[in-house]
Amino acid sequence: MPSYYLPETFNVGETVRLSADETAHALRVMRLEPGERLTLLNGCGGRAAAVLLDDGPTCKIREASCRIESTETVPRPQLSIVLYVAPPRNKNMDTVLKSATELGVARIVPVICRYAVSRPDASAAASWSQTLVTAMKQSGNPWLPELNAPIAFSDALSASDGDGFFGAVPREDDLRTSSLPYTPSRLSLWVGPEGGFSLEEEQALRIKGLIPLTVGPWILRVETAVTALLGSLLTQFH
Repeated sequence: MPSYYLPETFNVGETVRLSADETAHALRVMRLEPGERLTLLNGCGGRAAAVLLDDGPTCKIREASCRIESTETVPRPQLSIVLYVAPPRNKNMDTVLKSATELGVARIVPVICRYAVSRPDASAAASWSQTLVTAMKQSGNPWLPELNAPIAFSDALSASDGDGFFGAVPREDDLRTSSLPYTPSRLSLWVGPEGGFSLEEEQALRIKGLIPLTVGPWILRVETAVTALLGSLLTQFH
């Protein structure tokens, strides 16, 4: 069943209305008809099966209504990952956000590093929210990641805590240390810009106790590194 975003609490038997954007997608893009079933996701672990109601001529409907038939609450992933990432250029950030959502990241923090190729402001973060919603619906993940406004690297590092890893330029001595002797419940993953972390930033990450993590011998683009490193952590600790 197609999925739609509705940031509300779901109750069986309740009639709810989709937003104008979700209605347009359901009726004009997917061409759903009254009586067809759909999935609702609230971004906080709630998932509901619903049936589309007959509100009249499709061309006149701005907010379609549906009746909730069943609900469930999906537990949060056992491993909570906070992704600190230097935003790449242009639409590549959309790829980062989609991958992070589909892989179950809990929070995304855009960080501005010394060698940053993109320096978005708080308004950019607002435009990224719809990308997260789209990825949530596509993947069926009912947990929408928290998205922070861009922050300077030093400020982000000072405010962070807990265990974590950072994407490192492959070095043979680091390949033997990219693990933890126990299974954590919370991790941070730091991915630098296309130019990599500066020497000062990498040193600060190591002093903080973060572990260098690599996947293979090659230097990766930001959007590739995010997917590969998240996959590595999930395989190791999930």
